[in-house]
Amino acid sequence: MKLKKLLTILSVFIFMAFLLLPSGTQAEVREESESKVRKAGEKFKLNSDHYQRLVKNYSSFNALSKEKQGLVKNYSSFNALSKEKQALLKRLESEIMKLDSHENTRMLEVFQKFASWYETLKPLEKHRIENAEFPDARLVEIKKILTEQWIARLPKSESETLLKLDDKERRIQIIKIKQEEQARLNIVFDKKKKLAWTSEESRRFVAQIQAQFSSEQQEKFAKLENKKGSLLKMILEFAEENPPLPLNKSGAKYLSMKDLPMDMLVQLKKMKQAGAYKQFELARVEGKWPSYARVVTEILRKNDPSFTFDFGASNLNDFSLEAKNVIENALFPLLQDEEKEKLQTVAGRWPDYPMAIRELAKVHLIEVPGLSVPAELLQMKPGKLPMMMR
Repeated sequence: MKLKKLLTILSVFIFMAFLLLPSGTQAEVREESESKVRKAGEKFKLNSDHYQRLVKNYSSFNALSKEKQGLVKNYSSFNALSKEKQALLKRLESEIMKLDSHENTRMLEVFQKFASWYETLKPLEKHRIENAEFPDARLVEIKKILTEQWIARLPKSESETLLKLDDKERRIQIIKIKQEEQARLNIVFDKKKKLAWTSEESRRFVAQIQAQFSSEQQEKFAKLENKKGSLLKMILEFAEENPPLPLNKSGAKYLSMKDLPMDMLVQLKKMKQAGAYKQFELARVEGKWPSYARVVTEILRKNDPSFTFDFGASNLNDFSLEAKNVIENALFPLLQDEEKEKLQTVAGRWPDYPMAIRELAKVHLIEVPGLSVPAELLQMKPGKLPMMMR
């Protein structure tokens, strides 16, 4: 039935076109047109599956929204272009996708940092943000809370002086303090000079990170020595996943099988035979601290999630006296009740406890010697403000 309708419509269009032609050519055109119609009809009859598919596709296209119909038409137009123009459009699309990907990654990092910071707020501070009427008002509240936190981290005499001032005078004084801090940093580190670690803490941190590098990473590190920004980026990115962790009280480093207790060796052997891990997993980190001990812990926890061993500092008393003083006197007073509870749940577990201390120190902008990224390196990172000024 549909075939008859289609042929009828086609005949009407041909007849209308025929009427518009000069009379001398009508007979020829009529014969040629009738021949085409017959051939088209025969083609459709011989290939009814193709015809049904065309009808179905046409119906599906009409069912699409205007936006999607536009996409289909654009795709058809794209296929009609030359191969050179198609290749150019694909390259442009690829570059745009890269930009979007970078932007998405940056935004995700911002959201993650905000979420971590938001969780540290007191209930009243969260209430202030949640109940702000407009997005702009929320930003104002967030900036106010950040300023309050910044003031709280200042020496007591300076913070008390600022709190006594009215809002306008306080803002002026804060700007002045930050400018003075920036001036001091500019004296300590000239960004035009070749990258160099001026503090012993920074040199020790970089050495600990570099000791965990693979041979390929060591080679890349050597090539980047004269490229300040790239070298520093490599160090900080690696340190994010593989931070140096303090040793235990005995000061022992667990770097290979011969350093492990016998019962641990027996358990690892059984797990290897059972296919729970491959030899290369340990071989690639052998001789590296704390990477080797962390991989051993991960493997053994596959069999026993409660497994723990004091490969390194797993309690407050295991840290150096300098680090312990900072944690007790600078970090702990800033912790919220929820943070204290989370820290308590991992006390005695390695590497969970030192990693938790490290994350809390990052959130509250406290530098723990031997665990945190030294402030000097953070200040040198391109695009980052000094710790005190953030």
